[in-house]
Amino acid sequence: MRFRAPLVTGAVACLLTLGGCGDRGPVDASMTGGVDSAADASAREASVKTGTAIPDDFALSAGMGGPSDIVATSRSGTGLRDLSLCGTEPLRGLGLRDRMVADDSGGESADTRELVLLGTPEQAQEVARSFTDLPAECDPRDGGDAGVETLTEVRESPFGAAPATTLVQNYAFDGASGGGATVLHVVPVGAALLVTSTYGRWPSDEGVASTVEPLRATVDAMVIFEDGATPSAGPETSTRVGSARLLVATYGEGSLASLDEQADGVTGTTEEILPAMCVFTRTGC
Repeated sequence: MRFRAPLVTGAVACLLTLGGCGDRGPVDASMTGGVDSAADASAREASVKTGTAIPDDFALSAGMGGPSDIVATSRSGTGLRDLSLCGTEPLRGLGLRDRMVADDSGGESADTRELVLLGTPEQAQEVARSFTDLPAECDPRDGGDAGVETLTEVRESPFGAAPATTLVQNYAFDGASGGGATVLHVVPVGAALLVTSTYGRWPSDEGVASTVEPLRATVDAMVIFEDGATPSAGPETSTRVGSARLLVATYGEGSLASLDEQADGVTGTTEEILPAMCVFTRTGC
């Protein structure tokens, strides 16, 4: 069987808002929704194997809390989307394939982790670099509430070379030291990016040392993302974002050799639309 010679391809995107449809999934802040059917479960398992989804049993909360504590993970919730550097929130408005958060905060301590899966390793590295670049671009004591000064120090990461980084934030209230510090670890592996934030009433160096070992198991588990391959959307893809589902497909005439080009077109269309779909999540963009 022969295909006609002229190559005519195109990508079609269909956005289905689920609020008025029979397919009602949970409205959450993740960029991929819950499993609605056996077909969805099978598709998710395949996505995990190809590196386009985070496994449900990923060890994101390993080392959090006390020895007997079980800290649940979730694909919804604010996580670290409100984390601000130089007046910018680096984890908002991203075109994500998947997302997972864990939180163990209370009293005078706070410990939150967020793992996001972006479209390519280059995108993960770009977001990771923003955590280093943003503090260097503004007044080091800019930001925070009235009467509160925040000083952000950028350090080398104990988990790998740049763009992995460690940030230490110290606070002053009306000129007086707050006596505590927040330690941020930023670790990109393949298309995945791990960001953690831990606050305690400790000196900076002690805080950094205290947060490294509890995070080792989670960082080690990120090996599943390290092959560096760009996840492929294939000739047709469906992505769930909050209360909406994006369907992208390709069509056209041409040779068998054109299939890769068509798949690239679907991937490009998807990556253009996904960032704007954050409006369908509970926490917004």
